[in-house]
Amino acid sequence: MFAYEMKNANTYNFSSLGELEAIVAREGYDIPISRDTSPLSRTVDIDAGEKVYTLKNSISVHPMEGFDGEEDGSPSDLTRRRYLRFAASGAALLWSEAIAVVPEGRTSDHQLMITPENVDKYAEMIAEVKKITDAPIIAQLTHSGRFSKNKFTPHPIIMQQNSEIEKVRPQDVGTPPVSDEYLDQLHARYAEAAVLAVRAGFDGVDIKICHQYLLSEALSSFLREGKYGGSYENRTRLIKDIFTAVRAYLPKDKILASRFGVSDMLPYPYGYGTDKGDAAKFDLTEAKRLLSELMDEFGLSLIDMTMGSPYIAPHINRPYNKGGYVAPEPPLAGVSRLLSAAKQIKTALPTLTVVGTGYSYLRECSPNVASAAIDGGYCDVVGFGRMAFAYDTFAKDMLAGKFNSAKTCITCSKCTELMRHGSVTGCPIRDQEIYLPIYRKNVMEADKK
Repeated sequence: MFAYEMKNANTYNFSSLGELEAIVAREGYDIPISRDTSPLSRTVDIDAGEKVYTLKNSISVHPMEGFDGEEDGSPSDLTRRRYLRFAASGAALLWSEAIAVVPEGRTSDHQLMITPENVDKYAEMIAEVKKITDAPIIAQLTHSGRFSKNKFTPHPIIMQQNSEIEKVRPQDVGTPPVSDEYLDQLHARYAEAAVLAVRAGFDGVDIKICHQYLLSEALSSFLREGKYGGSYENRTRLIKDIFTAVRAYLPKDKILASRFGVSDMLPYPYGYGTDKGDAAKFDLTEAKRLLSELMDEFGLSLIDMTMGSPYIAPHINRPYNKGGYVAPEPPLAGVSRLLSAAKQIKTALPTLTVVGTGYSYLRECSPNVASAAIDGGYCDVVGFGRMAFAYDTFAKDMLAGKFNSAKTCITCSKCTELMRHGSVTGCPIRDQEIYLPIYRKNVMEADKK
């Protein structure tokens, strides 16, 4: 299904900044590098309308799911532990993992979900976080769509049949598309969740539109019939209806954000944001148009950009050293693609605050590339996901120029292995006390059976 050709079996590993510079120069990757890491300390303003949030530095924690919520959707002790670690990391912006807006839209019975019955538990967690940091924290609101898997969902909730995805997920074959009537009522569920998120103390809400979850798949519904498929206006209808509803209830001093996938990197007509003649090339024309409209019509002020889908081709959004398959391209090619796409979005929409991604793969060289990206206008903020799982003080150490290679994420994909085995998720390598026993039991022992 992948439209890439492996240019070289060598994954271009590097053990020093000099080696990385040599590889980038030789291969022509769009990966800026600087010996000056001071740009990481730059403050960043996010204009929410009636309030400007000033980030104390340019480092963010990406939304990273732990799959460790209680069955009622409330945060567990492990959930709270994770966010307290993120709060103590030194990052100036925190982004919550996916919080489902309806029971049937959860990826598992342990995905977070905010409700009137458990909102106080979220408020308690946010209050604990804010005792440690004044970093704004964004609530990511989602419907898992095709990847819903819970006791309420007998089959995936899909926007359309997709033969490219079905090659990887044969269980989706024959699943009927969700009805227009079901989609018609979702905007009210998002609005209700946004109200609860504000009550819990979040500083803003993220309408998640990425990784082929429901709203992301809406954008690629070229083959769907009816008012939610086909034309650009129809494929963006559900998203705009949800933004309309959320905007009506979200206070003007709260941030309206989106974890936004600028390209699915799947062949047309099964993927959004790809060149119609070559799925190896991304085309951000519609992404730029939609983001501009969301800014003008609803006050969208912040995005955390991404590409692809971890369920379909994880090497695209999370370049890795080791994973479930051998990637059809060198990891640095994926890093280059992510950085280049972010720069295109930032250049086209200069007033939009853009969080860039793809830095964890770079390990001890990540501060040098992240600093150069900020200085070069690739993004305003650099986001770290797997690194935040692994390295508890990553941002503090980057800012102090004391990055510890013994604590860095090694992009071994063991956190992903835990997730694929239906387990709670964390770093078995760097956070061994909690997650190594879990990995041994839920992955190693399970694979022996």
